[in-house]
Amino acid sequence: MDYEFSADLWEQACAVVDEVLDIILSELKTQAQKMSENLEIDVRFIRQASARQGLKIVAPDEFDAIVPFKLKGLDLKEVRLKDTDGKVLPGQMRMSVQNPSAKSVLTERFPRLLTLGVFQMDQGTWLINTKLLQEKVFKSLMDKTLSITEDSLKRKGYNVTRGSRPPTMNIKIFSNLQFPIDVDFVPGLNLRDEAVMIPDSVTTHPRSIRMNFPRFGLMKWISKENPRMREQDKDVIWRNCSSSYERYMFDMCLNNRERLYIVTACRIMKAVVKTLRKRQNHAANLLTSYHLKTIAMYCIELLTVPTVAPTDFHLGGVREALGYFLKFLKLVFDKETLPEFFLGNEYLEKIFPDSYFADEHRKYNLFAKENPRQVEAAKYGFGGMEAILEGCYTYASLNESVIRCFENRVLRM
Repeated sequence: MDYEFSADLWEQACAVVDEVLDIILSELKTQAQKMSENLEIDVRFIRQASARQGLKIVAPDEFDAIVPFKLKGLDLKEVRLKDTDGKVLPGQMRMSVQNPSAKSVLTERFPRLLTLGVFQMDQGTWLINTKLLQEKVFKSLMDKTLSITEDSLKRKGYNVTRGSRPPTMNIKIFSNLQFPIDVDFVPGLNLRDEAVMIPDSVTTHPRSIRMNFPRFGLMKWISKENPRMREQDKDVIWRNCSSSYERYMFDMCLNNRERLYIVTACRIMKAVVKTLRKRQNHAANLLTSYHLKTIAMYCIELLTVPTVAPTDFHLGGVREALGYFLKFLKLVFDKETLPEFFLGNEYLEKIFPDSYFADEHRKYNLFAKENPRQVEAAKYGFGGMEAILEGCYTYASLNESVIRCFENRVLRM
């Protein structure tokens, strides 16, 4: 399995993405201001996911980014979202307009968006309709932007085509590289910045560090039948985005040898999944890049954070890191459960004390949105993963208390 690529190729791909997005986002900002002067798009996109965290494999051909935006002049409140049974849905919310005389404010500051139905009334409260904000506003702005920038991009040697996987805006960039580059960028409503004091037990520095974490709301709506969701809520859902915290989880690996063992193990597992998908392995067919990163973050938390890991524990190398990764993965398949790292994680307080997500006590199973039969079948493909990695991992020296902790505490829903 060859999953490496050169630093030079990485730099070339980054340069292509940066130049294309600079052109597109500058025009997108202009078009947004024409639609509504109070819809403000930040052209300083935030690179995220594997392209940001050093987890890319095979080729630098996929990039993810958040494009921050603001609705200036609106006093917005995050409202917990509940299902028809009255249970709070972890990580999901509605955004309500709290301005006094809200209708007048919306009419004055966002007349076009109001006409398009982006703001809707529900039981006396104005909410933001995420489906219409995406489809009537951002999709329209993107279509116009790509039409306007097409010639200037071609003059620079780029051909850009557009796809759509709401709420993601997807473009494919053809350049002088040997492969096209897919870029998914998601509009993120700027909620607020959060200052968190990262303990010295977590940092690679001799003291605690105060870090700033921007938090974004991502548009999300129900496109399938969901009997547990109120009909009037299906088009007004936002997801609390934890990407800035996720970035830090991998940034704190950069100068720490044991954490880099885990990052390497994660990259190897991504290569394994990519290889086994070609063989229709059930486990590989289920797992996404985010599933693997989630397990990597649990490894980082349970194995390398001194206030969580066993006393005087040290990770011996990549083979051992792969051993833990596989043990965790087998338990995940057996229990058909993989909790979202930033929701209901009892140890998150040890890394991000007093933070928004450390205060979120409700768990969410990432497999809940997958096909149940596919989740059930995944356990039967695990042996194929062990086989392809034979000689690359070890179970011999693993600490059983860590594995029991993952099984009995992390996976307990």
